[in-house]
Parts: sequence; C-alpha cells; structure tokens
Amino acid sequence: MILDSEALSALARPRSAPQRHERVRAAMRSAQRRREPVRVPAATLLELYRGAGTDEAVDLELGRGYARVVTTGVRIAQVAGHLLASIGAGSEMAIDALVVATAVRLGGGLILTHDPADLERLAAGQPNVRVVPL
Repeated sequence: MILDSEALSALARPRSAPQRHERVRAAMRSAQRRREPVRVPAATLLELYRGAGTDEAVDLELGRGYARVVTTGVRIAQVAGHLLASIGAGSEMAIDALVVATAVRLGGGLILTHDPADLERLAAGQPNVRVVPL
C-alpha cells in the first residue's frame, strides 16, 4: 500500500477530514492483518511540510512506524518521467508520477488518495497498480 500526501495528511490531521481519516485507518488495519507493507514516497512529504505547527503531526504519524518512507532514486525518477511522457504531461504532475512510480518499482500495490484522477491516468498502463479513492 502506498500513501499519497492526502492519505498521510488524513492520518496526521484527523479533525480536518474525519471520514477520510477513518477510511485510511481502516485500510491500514487491513494491510497490517495481511502483513502488507505500507510505504510513503519521500517526494509527497514536500506537499505536507510547511513549518512549525504542521510538520509535527506528519512526523508523529511517520514516527509510529506503521509506514516506511521510500526515497526517490534514479530508477523511480526514470519510471516517473516515463509515466509523464506516456500521457503527455509535464512536471505539474511530477509528485503524482513519483507516487505511481514508487508503486511500480515496488512491484505494484494500492495507492490511497483523495484525488484519484491524475494518479489513475498515470497508472492506467500498470496492471499491478490500483488507485483507491478515499
């Protein structure tokens, strides 16, 4: 399971979106029962870190240990670039492409997101990647 920035935000800030928070928690419990790893692409963190008052909630969630942050290396960047090219998109969708590329490089999985449209476009040709709206 891959958490995009909206899914991690829903965990870190339960009062801002209680229903989304509960859906992400339920997905996390399901992944734990099935012993499936949960990953957060490091690139998504730049959408969440905004300084004092916001960073702490994100760090607290990551510190719980349920998910591992995956760094963006050359291979993930290459896959992301190819995904963007495949749909004729530019860098405006770079973070979304890195999320899908992370799933691809990990062999597939579910991507939890609040905004599935762009991720679905990027993942369309990836049979092992499924985008799940929150």
